[in-house]
Amino acid sequence: MSTIKCEEPMETALNEIYLDNGATTKPSKGVVAKMREVLEAAYGNPSSLHRKGQEAERYVKEARETLAQVLQADPVSVYFTSGGTECSNTAILGAASSSERRGKHILTLRGEHPATSEPLKYLQEQGWEIEYIGTDEQGRADLEDFRCKLREDTVLVTCLQVNNETGVIQPVQEMGGILRECAPHTLFHVDAVQSFAKMEIFPRKWNIDLLSSSAHKIHGPKGVGGLYIRRDLHIPSFIRGGGQERQFRSGTENVPGIAGFGQAAKEAWDERRRRQESMQCCKLYLYEQLRKSIDGITHNGPEPREGAAHILNLRIKGVRSEVLLHALEDYGIYVSSGSACASNKPDVKSPALGALGMSAEAIDESVRVSFSKDSTLDEMDRVVKACTEIIPMLRRFTPKGRR
Repeated sequence: MSTIKCEEPMETALNEIYLDNGATTKPSKGVVAKMREVLEAAYGNPSSLHRKGQEAERYVKEARETLAQVLQADPVSVYFTSGGTECSNTAILGAASSSERRGKHILTLRGEHPATSEPLKYLQEQGWEIEYIGTDEQGRADLEDFRCKLREDTVLVTCLQVNNETGVIQPVQEMGGILRECAPHTLFHVDAVQSFAKMEIFPRKWNIDLLSSSAHKIHGPKGVGGLYIRRDLHIPSFIRGGGQERQFRSGTENVPGIAGFGQAAKEAWDERRRRQESMQCCKLYLYEQLRKSIDGITHNGPEPREGAAHILNLRIKGVRSEVLLHALEDYGIYVSSGSACASNKPDVKSPALGALGMSAEAIDESVRVSFSKDSTLDEMDRVVKACTEIIPMLRRFTPKGRR
């Protein structure tokens, strides 16, 4: 497919505008410095008994304590993994394995991230019953429907706290309260990859048994995740070997990555209010200016003021998202046309938008803009200017049936 290019792109590689922070974020200077420090000085194996090993182990311990502080949890409940996908796979498959004798019924939401939906699909193929909680038109869980669908053989509830495509925030605190009241033996897993250290989530207080987090969504490195497991909960280990991570997750720890995660979590949590205000300001400003400047732009999912501060999903009527994405790229502006983790599956354009009942055409005209602590209003003005040049031109080349 050919891409329509504008004659005079307004931006260069030196002043790119990165608005795909839902996919990954740029590591902060503090994170890069921390990781360099570990790579150059604390290069020992944390399992070694000598001083170099102990130096490395201190960085792991420090990061574990930081993640625990963010969650208001005990450090022994935090385990490091290779990322959010491993966390969620371990939590879901482990919870199912440990609870199978009691039942084979699981509750979840439609439009979940593949890290949740794929292990559930696997369990369904093994004979498990996967049932979906009803939602409102924005994709938010219906708590009464949730309460009604709980059964004696419901062994697990799993969902995102923040949807990676639409930014809808699920009422996980209320869901945990319902489980405490109605189904105290049902395990509750929350994928907090898009929310960890950005907003409050306290597993012990909220009756959450398992929680997934990831470093690269909060300006940390890729390839590092944090799995919270309630202290008295025992789920099977799937990676066997040298017994690292207190016999739960074998394999020599990625010490530079773990240290970077700890640094990123500390920075994100300490600065969370300022970051949230800044991202929300950019989000609302961009949405309002685009709506003023260009016809046929609407939001998908929650009202912009109600969803997560860093995610805005838009439909630009009459323009295919993939074409717009590449046209903006010529201006040095980067957005996405859906979940990065679903992009390897061409038949799955957007699980979350599909769950909202949107047509294939509407989904094909939708883009996700996701903000970071580094986003500025000046950048938003430049995005609006680029869109006012690009979108009318792209619409002229769009077949009439799509307009």
